[in-house]
Amino acid sequence: MIEPPQWVRSWRVCADVMGTLLLASLALWHYLLGQYESILLPASLSCLMAVITVFDTRRASRVSNYLLLLCGCLALYDQTVLQASFDAFWISVPITLILLVLPFGPALVLALAVMPIWLMVVGQSSPSLDQIKFLLTFLAVTSLAGWEYLRQRDLNRATDPSDVDCDAINRATLHERLNGEFERAQHLDQRLAVVILHLPQLEIASEQYGSRTQLAQLDQLCQAVRLHCRDHDILGRESHDTFWLVLPNTTESGAMLVIKRLEQALSEVRLSDIGPLTLRSRLCALNAKEPWQHFEQRLARRSEALAVTPLPPGRS
Repeated sequence: MIEPPQWVRSWRVCADVMGTLLLASLALWHYLLGQYESILLPASLSCLMAVITVFDTRRASRVSNYLLLLCGCLALYDQTVLQASFDAFWISVPITLILLVLPFGPALVLALAVMPIWLMVVGQSSPSLDQIKFLLTFLAVTSLAGWEYLRQRDLNRATDPSDVDCDAINRATLHERLNGEFERAQHLDQRLAVVILHLPQLEIASEQYGSRTQLAQLDQLCQAVRLHCRDHDILGRESHDTFWLVLPNTTESGAMLVIKRLEQALSEVRLSDIGPLTLRSRLCALNAKEPWQHFEQRLARRSEALAVTPLPPGRS
């Protein structure tokens, strides 16, 4: 599961804390009123919400989403059915909670499955036609927001040239920009160099320590490129752990200086989980009169050869 941005996690933790306090306050309210038979459920749910808060502070998890949904439904059932304070307005609350907590696809399926069960629970009998039409209409209207969000997200991904995990451009844009620089170098009789950068610890760190360590490595690489390369140099992500740094109008000696600066900058990086950051690099310069397909294939072969090189002992 991909971890959400830090600000999303912070808001989620704040919401978990507020939910825990509200349930604990409800249990205290029942105690002060002498309604001792009603204390157990909100007190138990407040403890469960505290566990969910701990989960969310450490790492995003689908388990916490379903536990949060369970807490909300049980609290709603307690206040509407068991406490005999049911109002027609609360019929739609479970659907709203499901759509807010779960991803759009599973939420829609679960809402359709829960709808008849909830109607029978709150009505203590077969649901009326008006209630069914109301819930279906409410579900259709509220689903439009989730559908529009997914549509905008897919549109942004299709048109955004950046990689989803870092500041480098994605693979399709990389090959398009590289082709443009290749044609420019051929027509103007200029040099073109491509530095292949490989992070051998990226896959291992993702499996052992999660996406946070992986994103930290990517951020360090992009930051080093920004500091030690020119503004018109192009960093693109060729594969999961391999990047191409396109250096227009650059000789082999100039590209070697860039490699030396990047390796020196990243050798000073120490990450808490994996220690020193390892960077492998290889230079691929454009030969005179070399066709585009041959140059692209040469880049691909060198990238594959660089990726299969075993990691030195002692590095994780």
